[in-house]
Amino acid sequence: MNATSEPENGAARQGHLGADIHCASHAVRRALDAAIAARVSPELTGARGMVLGCIARCNRESTPVYQRDIEERFHIRRSSVTALLKAMEQDGFITRTPVERDARLKSLALTEKGWACAAQLARCIEGFEAALCAGLGPAELAQLQTALVCLVQNANALAKSAHAGA
Repeated sequence: MNATSEPENGAARQGHLGADIHCASHAVRRALDAAIAARVSPELTGARGMVLGCIARCNRESTPVYQRDIEERFHIRRSSVTALLKAMEQDGFITRTPVERDARLKSLALTEKGWACAAQLARCIEGFEAALCAGLGPAELAQLQTALVCLVQNANALAKSAHAGA
């Protein structure tokens, strides 16, 4: 094992599901960040790319999208989403425009630069996910997705009960 208690082959210790998920999450994030930086833009990370893709879909469908939508869709805290969106705006990928009916709300839209990256990004993520899922059949993928939804729901319930008990 190396200094991070991760076996050399990248797998977590057996029997500790939380550790396995943590290691898998970090490995996927690092690989996705590298793929997006190499194939789309070094200014984009996996998180920024997924948010950019979400905003692109909403913009294409003429569906308004706001910061709270990003918070809910990706289960990210408000402060983290604020920092992420500010950085994406500063780097020229998005605009945040106050809404007339409620100046606290800011509508999110892609800039020309954001649109230029959106198609490349979609292809990059599609290829990445195909490679990531290599060796898994449709039934295994469906089972995995069902299990992940359950684990997220359980984790949210545990966090909520911990906050209530505090």
